[in-house]
Amino acid sequence: MPLPSCSIITPALNALATLPTALESVRSQDGVAVEHIVVDGGSHDGTVGLLERTAGVRWISEPDRGLADAVNKGIRMASGDLIGWLNADDLYRPGALMAVAQAFGEGEPAMWGFGRCGIIGADDREIRGPVTAYKNMLLRRYSFALHLTQNFVSAPATFVRREAFAQVGLFDEQFEYSMDYDLWLRLGRRWKPLFIDAELAAFRMVEGTLSMTGFERQFAEHERNARVHGSGHRLPVAANVLMSRTIPLVYRGMRFLRTRRGGAAN
Repeated sequence: MPLPSCSIITPALNALATLPTALESVRSQDGVAVEHIVVDGGSHDGTVGLLERTAGVRWISEPDRGLADAVNKGIRMASGDLIGWLNADDLYRPGALMAVAQAFGEGEPAMWGFGRCGIIGADDREIRGPVTAYKNMLLRRYSFALHLTQNFVSAPATFVRREAFAQVGLFDEQFEYSMDYDLWLRLGRRWKPLFIDAELAAFRMVEGTLSMTGFERQFAEHERNARVHGSGHRLPVAANVLMSRTIPLVYRGMRFLRTRRGGAAN
């Protein structure tokens, strides 16, 4: 039985600095049929020129309504059995897509699944190891109720069968930060995911790029996702509400203390 094929969707906007690494991480995947679709939002930094020079990549460049809209455009263009979402500043680990195809092609049929995902900085080095270890611990213990308490499933390491979107819908454009969590919960209510015990991808986190306002809005959206999809799971939803309101307060306090210390040092 042939292995399932993969369509990888990469939304991009002025991503010339990091897109080459993402492209190469897809191009270097061996042993599985891969379709790479880049949805550019109208870049003006040379990203389009890079795509014009890159063989084997399908791409479009036009304005969009945000990240969810861009990824949805790519899903509509896709022809692969499995759909993955890799941002322009993220990357796949060597052999990741073969591991995904083999896992989906063997054993019980699965409509979606995920693996482990690392965190890298601007220099491609691993950062925030304790955060990654914590998420990996939760991934191995996945249940829908546990997932309702917090989002520990990483988008670059998650794959969905193309036909699943016909049943649960595409990414919801009303969410600016948590469109992935919203979709994972819609999928999780219907189907148990496949856990692939391998580090499939890494997402890039550059310190200082996420504003406090954005951080708080992200957790506010997480709380809303849990409330909408958590019918019958009162305690997990309550845990999400508590965490979604407490974590931004803790981070705000930490930033305040760093600012005070910096001012005192001056």
